[in-house]
Amino acid sequence: MRLHHLLILLALMLPAARPADAAAPPKLEYTIELRAQTVSSPVMAHGKLYIGAEDGNLYAFDLATRKLAWLYHAGAGVASTPAVANGVVYAMARDGRLHAVDALSGVKRWEFARRAASMRDPWDFWLSSPVLAEGRVYIGSPDQNMYALDAATGAVQWAYQSGGMIHATPAVAGKTLVFGSWDGAVYALDAASGKQLWRHQSQPTADYMIGVQAAPLIDGDTVYIGTRDAWFYALELASGKVKWRYNGKGSWFISGAVADAGKIYVGTSDTNLLVALDKQSGQPVFEHDSKVWTYTTPLLADGMVVGASMRGELFALDAASGELQWSWRTPESQADAFGLLGKASGKFNSKRMFDGPHSVLTSIEHVKRLGAFLSSPVWHDGQLVAATADGRILFFR
Repeated sequence: MRLHHLLILLALMLPAARPADAAAPPKLEYTIELRAQTVSSPVMAHGKLYIGAEDGNLYAFDLATRKLAWLYHAGAGVASTPAVANGVVYAMARDGRLHAVDALSGVKRWEFARRAASMRDPWDFWLSSPVLAEGRVYIGSPDQNMYALDAATGAVQWAYQSGGMIHATPAVAGKTLVFGSWDGAVYALDAASGKQLWRHQSQPTADYMIGVQAAPLIDGDTVYIGTRDAWFYALELASGKVKWRYNGKGSWFISGAVADAGKIYVGTSDTNLLVALDKQSGQPVFEHDSKVWTYTTPLLADGMVVGASMRGELFALDAASGELQWSWRTPESQADAFGLLGKASGKFNSKRMFDGPHSVLTSIEHVKRLGAFLSSPVWHDGQLVAATADGRILFFR
């Protein structure tokens, strides 16, 4: 019996099955245990990895030793991805406070407080993450405002009120700031003054679950952004006019997008795809079945596009053809102790998750325990780094 158990354990430690002609997945070299859930993506700077967690801590780990350099207690879950500039780390917590912390010591520089975040639905995982440009910190707030703060002092330079909570991360290009709001609109503002330049309204609806969670991608003269109205848009940066839109066939777009010279890559929710779209036309170049929801922003590295899904899987596709190169799943995903995944399909069992005695929130907690990815993977110094929702930072080479 002990030998039988050992064989099962060894099987769970193996990478997920892949096509015969696919490359071997990268090797998992090291794991940092946060011992707390996280939706924050790791950020590297000053020889350190910075990440927030739901235990209220902002962590800094030394990249050379993988040891904890410092932690800063924010007082509430840090549900944003940190931004680092000029020796300062900025991160937003669920109580509505933006913290500015010394990047080397973890000592607080200043904080900016606004209304605490309210979770409107089970898939509203993230807060707006700070973005820095021209000496300003831009941050969206649950109080419906987009703020521009002095990066050195935290003083408010301007505030713009949208029509809904702002949990989406903004993007800046030149003199223009773009962001989405829970009112379902995409806004463009003058980055210096906060004056509105244009507003694009996605499909109008009274459904509170329809809004904009995704961060915009600004590439040249175009804004690429998905919304919960099941469309992915290419908008003119100058005017907000629609250049094209891709039909998600009823699926939300929560994932951010990345681009190369000719294509846009983005994940979908209900249709379980990682899609490559032609930049000029919006026509699909390929659509990869990721089996389950893909909420994270894809990563482009070494001619591949890397996705991270909610079933605890990392996978890499050839960026040109969409052919699967490798995949890797957490042992917890392969074990699937709660029976969330179909044995043959690998997809979520909707009856198990939504039609049984358990609440949706309970089911999502079980999904997180698969090692689901709500943090976007990053590439640093020849390594793939990814954080699972249940609090493990994984280093692959």
